[in-house]
Amino acid sequence: MQPGDAPPDSLAQVYHRGGYAPFLRAMHVAGSAAVPLVRFAQPGGEFPDPPTPDYTLAINETARGRLRFDIGLGRRDLPFRRGDLVLKPPGVATFFANDLPHAKSFISLQPAMVETLAREATGRDAPDFGALHDTAFRSAVTAQLLDMIWAEAAQQGPAARLFTDGAVIALVATLLRLARPEAPPAPLPQGLAPARLARVRDWVQANLAEPFGLAEMAASAGLSAFHFSRAFKLATGQTPRTYVLARRLDHARELLADPALPLAEVAQRCGFADQAHFTTQFRRAVGVTPGVWRRGRR
Repeated sequence: MQPGDAPPDSLAQVYHRGGYAPFLRAMHVAGSAAVPLVRFAQPGGEFPDPPTPDYTLAINETARGRLRFDIGLGRRDLPFRRGDLVLKPPGVATFFANDLPHAKSFISLQPAMVETLAREATGRDAPDFGALHDTAFRSAVTAQLLDMIWAEAAQQGPAARLFTDGAVIALVATLLRLARPEAPPAPLPQGLAPARLARVRDWVQANLAEPFGLAEMAASAGLSAFHFSRAFKLATGQTPRTYVLARRLDHARELLADPALPLAEVAQRCGFADQAHFTTQFRRAVGVTPGVWRRGRR
């Protein structure tokens, strides 16, 4: 960063446009909250990070050498193991060093979003990740959620936005549980009342052609994304993403009855990113491509 430059608003910015940009290997912005995902590879050496206002959850993607780091609670020296996770708190200058070339990825989470989700999950005004800021930790569930968020973000389709919103909620909830395993679980949600559920279904049907996320669906029910996601599944047995994809495919079947309607227009009217994305999702659900399905109905 040059003198006079504004401080970075996230560690992702440091890797995108800052001093670590040469190490960047991939970057995506995921979900309604535009959550940055960064994958990078560095040579052996020391890599201090400036203080940034975000939470950064990093995972080791290679398994060689030793890792020395300090994320605000003292220097640690550990084997560099694939799958180890480190959660950097906001506003802390951190230090990382590895004696061999290494690769990592991370997700950047803004405090306002984390605090809102934590308040809804635990009833506390501020998240308590204290134990996770101490040293590296392992969690198969957390690693799997990160893999899923990366995979969905790379697709950039309408369903990916819905899925990523839900996965980020699950990620924060998992971190809260790892940090405080003795904490009482959040109260079980009530299912959506019939009138609210009908309102959500009508809203989804009216907006199938548009890309939307969990927050927009939740707003149609007058709920937060956190509570809506759980209540919707309790009421329907489906996640919001699964439900919306099913409605898009149902609408596609209706439109395919018109042989004059191009497949690209069917995809657009049903909210798929493009014809290729529509074809992939349709074949995965139905077993044949839209074109083959249409010809079989003549």
